[in-house]
Amino acid sequence: MKEVAVITSDRSVSLQRVANDIIKVFRENGVRNVKLILSANADPRLYKDVNYAITVMTFDPAWVKPYLFIARMLRTMGRTSLFYTTTEGRIRRVHGDIWIYRDLSYIANSEYTKEKLIEAGAKVDKVVYHGVNVDSIKSFSWKARSLREKLGLSKDDFVVGYIAGGYMRKGHDIFAEVIRLVQQKDPSIKFVVLTDNRGVNNYKDVENAIILPDFGKLTLDTVYGLYHVFDLYAQASLSEGFGLPCLEALSAGKPVVHADYKPLSEITTKDTSFRVKVYDVVYKRELGSIEYELHYYDPNEFAEMIIYAKDQVLRNRDELRVKCIERARMFDARKTYKVFVDMYYHGGLDYD
Repeated sequence: MKEVAVITSDRSVSLQRVANDIIKVFRENGVRNVKLILSANADPRLYKDVNYAITVMTFDPAWVKPYLFIARMLRTMGRTSLFYTTTEGRIRRVHGDIWIYRDLSYIANSEYTKEKLIEAGAKVDKVVYHGVNVDSIKSFSWKARSLREKLGLSKDDFVVGYIAGGYMRKGHDIFAEVIRLVQQKDPSIKFVVLTDNRGVNNYKDVENAIILPDFGKLTLDTVYGLYHVFDLYAQASLSEGFGLPCLEALSAGKPVVHADYKPLSEITTKDTSFRVKVYDVVYKRELGSIEYELHYYDPNEFAEMIIYAKDQVLRNRDELRVKCIERARMFDARKTYKVFVDMYYHGGLDYD
């Protein structure tokens, strides 16, 4: 039987989650000979039995070249080699990158990613949206009560949540200002932010918020349980290649407040989100070759939208819950990642 390899980094929790979900869908569809490779080790012995490979990595040619090299190596060996990727801004060309665009093609995780790849000169074969295990996330609703107690929240508190690492593009500094503004206008609204130590630094003088510095350290069932603690999810980020937490929040039946830009507006609908106008788009480079596309919104308008959304949730909680879960099911992993299984059975990218 042909062996399948799913390749990603050992450093990215989100990419590993995607890789493991892809593997799960393969196994549910009868493909048992699937392995996960958490490295950019190009030793051919690792791949001697691999006939079908999916690399799950962010598209940043400045540092992802080892993974791109593996993808090309497998293609030159006559194997099916797919590169499933995401980006959060403009891709700058780097020295010696001609082969990246000449010899490889890509599968984008959103229409936004597809647009940015094409702008850079890359060939895009398909868009395959990231998927989630909707029923799995739904099943952790029972954890909400105990988690609220641990966090010192009552069952009647209205809670807004945000889950993101401490990167500049996640907008924690702006969201801290949003929380301050909400506190002035409606102090009954509580906030819970799960981030890392970098993110925590933005909230030092913020009241009415519980800041958890455990991003990337909690078990998946605890993270899924947290979504059920929230009454409303706020995706405060300025830049995204997809926005998986939005989809996870929808799976828990929670509507999302977010700035109105792709790909977030590809995931949610107007019936499942409260969208805030983007006033300015700024490109900023940190490390690597990506100029992050930062979508700036007015913190006052984001705060007002949270207050408005609270009223709507309290009025129409059950109706919103149904709509959110219905939307999430459009991205169920069994549906989205089944495309990779179908390509495996039908000969790779030529299958549509």
